[in-house]
Amino acid sequence: MINANVGAVIGKRYLEIKMDTIANNLSNANTAGYKNIRLYLNPIPGGGQERGRATLPELGAIDSYVDFSVGPMVETGNPLDLAIDGEGFFVVMSREGRAYTRAGQFTLNAQRMLVTPDGLPVLGEQGEIFIQGSDVKIERDGSIFVDGNPVGKLRLADFQDKRSLKPIGKGLYVNTDPRNVESLPKRAEVRQGYIETSNVNVIRELTEMIIVLRAFEMYTRVEQMQSESKAKLFETLRF
Repeated sequence: MINANVGAVIGKRYLEIKMDTIANNLSNANTAGYKNIRLYLNPIPGGGQERGRATLPELGAIDSYVDFSVGPMVETGNPLDLAIDGEGFFVVMSREGRAYTRAGQFTLNAQRMLVTPDGLPVLGEQGEIFIQGSDVKIERDGSIFVDGNPVGKLRLADFQDKRSLKPIGKGLYVNTDPRNVESLPKRAEVRQGYIETSNVNVIRELTEMIIVLRAFEMYTRVEQMQSESKAKLFETLRF
């Protein structure tokens, strides 16, 4: 049987991480392409049972996953703002290698290369994309035309198992499992002049924040009661 105090400590730690996660989600509610992060508890294999009854969820390991559900699309009219209608990711070259994003607010650097707001190259099927001209048209299959001339095609990628995609900030994700290889999205259309907004449900996050605050208050009251009980016990044993 696990000590109740240990379970309470683990439970409080979960609530602290949960609150930080909710705060991060809310702070990115207006960030283009941001994907909600959620926590869950992994039960300890072969443990967490007493007399055939499951113990408290605090006995599990704290882990997280990214909710990759599609966020609403908003029209901007900017020809370098792009959104994916359907599955998949844009591919960029980061310091960690290839990274994947749904945030399509792109721009041009001094060399007229298509880049993210942080200057990371957006990759096409043949590598980096350069746009020398003024009239930019991007077809729904990702083909890019500048002043009527083809200059490349956006590289789009998807993964069968998205659990291996881990966030590295700025709406970017890296694949942590080399066995989970890139594939072409089964259904994806590029929408020029649009951005995909965050998929954070603000009302849901605020509701969960209230639940976490109440749970944290409960743990605090339990700790106070245990502390008072111990104090009374010690006082009794002194006499």
